[in-house]
Amino acid sequence: MHNLPSGGAVRVLVEWLTHTRAEVTVYARDRDSGDFAQLPSGVRAEYRPLSGREGVIGEAVRLLRSPRDGRRLAREIDAGGYDAVFCFASRLTQAPDVLPYLRTPSLYYAPEPLRSVYEPCEQGPPRRGARERLVGLALGALDRRRRALDRRYIRSAGAIVTHSQFTRRTLSEIYGVQAEVVLLGVDAATFVPAQAGREGYVLSVGALHPLKGHEQVIEALATLPDDTGLPARPRLVVIGDRGEGAPALQALARRRGVELELHNRLAFEQVVAAYQRAGVVACAQVREPFGLVALEAMACATPVVAVAEGGFQETVTDGETGLLCARDPRLLGSAIARVLSDPALARRLGATARERVRRDWTWERAAGDFDALLARVARR
Repeated sequence: MHNLPSGGAVRVLVEWLTHTRAEVTVYARDRDSGDFAQLPSGVRAEYRPLSGREGVIGEAVRLLRSPRDGRRLAREIDAGGYDAVFCFASRLTQAPDVLPYLRTPSLYYAPEPLRSVYEPCEQGPPRRGARERLVGLALGALDRRRRALDRRYIRSAGAIVTHSQFTRRTLSEIYGVQAEVVLLGVDAATFVPAQAGREGYVLSVGALHPLKGHEQVIEALATLPDDTGLPARPRLVVIGDRGEGAPALQALARRRGVELELHNRLAFEQVVAAYQRAGVVACAQVREPFGLVALEAMACATPVVAVAEGGFQETVTDGETGLLCARDPRLLGSAIARVLSDPALARRLGATARERVRRDWTWERAAGDFDALLARVARR
């Protein structure tokens, strides 16, 4: 069961469905994420939309009716006679609404906490107009409702699984819950090294949102070239699947003199090709819970430079499969320049990363671990 936007979590769902041995029915709240990652053929899908229209008022209605909608769907799922329910996140409340009401044993895959509430980004000085204050009050009320529902729902899960020790600790600190850890994988048969040469640009992938760190990559590139051995400042390519941050990124790039090429909602094949042609993939996401982007780059034998925080410290081995550095524009820029100006280093990092991915980071292993957890939950 899921209500996921496009992004890494829906990729996890699709890969598990592709590799699981279980017979699965998928209950989804909408069809939007299907454009990002198609469900495997043969998987039965049932769509149960949430109440309310789009916009702030519609969201308020959906949050108000969330327990009712969760109770209704839980009754339908329980009537289906399933052995277990594998619950994925909700774009409305983070933890899904069915968890408190299911009689069927449940396992919740928690990719992150409700970050919009627990890790708010700096938005600059507040606007002082009456309309802005009213909007702020309304959004604050929505966030309080969302936070209360999310906390109630996650604590009702029969069992919880996540993808990194970092996120496991975060969930424990915020919610007081204990989660199992299943390391994710990457499709090394799809994400493969390029046959042609690389173009030498820097690639940053993720939603157009401040937490995805594209601004930090722009600031890092703005420090180059500065006795780095590079003939010119490299071009930055940003690929985002959603978000409204494009104007701010474009304005920042103009001010810093960074050539920016921004793409939104590329086809999957085009994303793979962008990984393959890049000279380096820069990962500056803020407290990234796991970071599939780094693994996908590694599978393409593309060198990775990542900030040394969050899940990147568990997926990238500094000096072997990529470079890790502190969140500092000059340090990040220096690491990027080091890879781009040293072809031998880039080849070594890429080759080792590709080998490590094929050995340790497979979806077959991850799906088997998820299935084993589901079997344990069902036996309870």
